[in-house]
Order: sequence, then C-alpha cells, then structure tokens
Amino acid sequence: MTTSTLKNLIKSTMFRFNTLANASSFANRATYPMRLVLGDHDGERGEYWVVTPADASRLERAGYEMA
Repeated sequence: MTTSTLKNLIKSTMFRFNTLANASSFANRATYPMRLVLGDHDGERGEYWVVTPADASRLERAGYEMA
C-alpha cells in the first residue's frame, strides 16, 4: 500500500514496532485504548502497528489483519 493511501486510512498517530511483544506492551500501557494491526511486510521482517480503534477498523476494512 502506498504511503498516501495509508495516510488516508490513518487519521491519528500510528506507532510501528518490529516485535509483537513490544507492540502489545506499548498498547497495554497507553492512556487511551489502542489496537494492534499486522502491518506491511518488508521481506522477512514484519511490522506491528499500534493504532486507535477507529483507525484499526478503517485498516481492517482495507484488508489489514488485527494482531
């Protein structure tokens, strides 16, 4: 997915992590509710995105999977 398309889906801040443990730790400590999304894969390295619930639902409709 291109960056401009991703910017249309993400209305607030997206936090990127390279391990599920780091992403879930961050989401659990956040002040506001956050959701984990499997991000784009660059070769063998996957990304985990921590986003707001509204952004997570937009990403899910666009074809991304929840972690």
